[in-house]
Order: sequence, then structure tokens, then C-alpha cells
Amino acid sequence: MHAVKPNQQVRILTIQIVVAADADPNSVADEMSELLSENGICSETSHILDWRYLTEYQPTVTASDDPEEGEVFALLDFNLTINEKE
Repeated sequence: MHAVKPNQQVRILTIQIVVAADADPNSVADEMSELLSENGICSETSHILDWRYLTEYQPTVTASDDPEEGEVFALLDFNLTINEKE
């Protein structure tokens, strides 16, 4: 399901989520789809038009003994390169 209109200019935003290392990626994708469907794309007031899951890169890191909010994201040297198709 998507709500992208023909010839509509759109912005692609990237979001990262943290799950337990043994979490099933398909279950997580189903959960996110449910959240986005209920509160996003199905709502007339939503800005969310479509989504997909990037499964190519799913690193595992280990949190400290007393993890702070956002700490696990800083454990990666994450550099996302996106190139438009010609």
C-alpha cells in the first residue's frame, strides 16, 4: 500500500531502530508495517506516503553496563551513501 501520487516530488527519510540481536527481522518488519499502517499511511492527515526496509546492513553492537539514550547508535561508524539512478 502506498499513497504516492503520479509525478509527486517526495523526500526519502532514513530512520534507524534498535532491536534485540536475536529479534527476527521479519517480525520487526511486520510490527513496523502495522504501526505505520495504523498511524501513518491509512490516516488522511499522515505525511507518510510509502516505506521499505533496508535489509542489506543489520549490524550488531553491545551496549555498555549503563546505556544512555542513543548510545548504541554511536557505536557504529555509519556512513550511508545514496546515489540516484541515472
